[in-house]
Amino acid sequence: MFADKASGARRGSVRGDLLIGADGIHSTVRARLYPGEGPPSFSGIMMWRGIVESEPFLDGRTMIIAGNWNQEAVVYPVSHEAAQRGRSLINWVAVLRIGGEQPRREDWSRQGRIEDFLPRFANWKFSFVDLPALFRMTERILEYPMVDRDPLDRWSFGRVTLLGDAAHPMYPNGSNGAAQAILDAEALAAALHEGGDVAAALARYEAVRRPATAAVVLSNRQFGPERVLQVVDERIRGPEDDIASVITRDELEDITRRYSRIAGFDVETLNRKSGQGHQHREAAA
Repeated sequence: MFADKASGARRGSVRGDLLIGADGIHSTVRARLYPGEGPPSFSGIMMWRGIVESEPFLDGRTMIIAGNWNQEAVVYPVSHEAAQRGRSLINWVAVLRIGGEQPRREDWSRQGRIEDFLPRFANWKFSFVDLPALFRMTERILEYPMVDRDPLDRWSFGRVTLLGDAAHPMYPNGSNGAAQAILDAEALAAALHEGGDVAAALARYEAVRRPATAAVVLSNRQFGPERVLQVVDERIRGPEDDIASVITRDELEDITRRYSRIAGFDVETLNRKSGQGHQHREAAA
């Protein structure tokens, strides 16, 4: 049975072979499967995001991730069209650990206030980009909390299953929220393509994706690939330190490799999936 969320009016019912709950972190399907679960877990971290056109920084294609567990900035260009004009359309995220209880319900389109975070970033002026100026130039700022949920022991019940944030909401480290949902969809499509009983196909899908996504959720709670920031922050003594003396390239590459394997985008996994995809296409032809 469907209903209008604004008015509560019933909109009829639909019958199908299976139900995929891909309805986000506030999933109605998940709530029916786990009615006593409660709200998502708040990390104590708030994030503010904006997008603004500005002068390019560095080579115009570089991504900046700076800070530590408690304060971080992520800045990167997102528009080829702007680059063609000699400009840069910059997406930025300002992150602060505020602790305590979550101030408001999760809402990724809620208007943010620059005064809530700008003072903490007042001296984040680098030779190649002035972050406070970039924040002030932004017309619309959005605010949202960093939340996730504990991994579930089960996604599928008969011909009902979960996918994406409904199944495994996670902290946005390593750009893995959407990426893991895409991998879910790929695995689910492959399981259904094998044919047979729908419930059995959902069990095969879950057996592949539930352990994999649980590992990403737990790794992201430890900062994921951005753990290098915390390692350096704990070791560095001052601006005179040479980064190469603080953390070795081998350490950097090891952190990256470990997370890549967990998230499923290491070279070996991608090559294997590419080969499997070629086989599926040949079989379909």
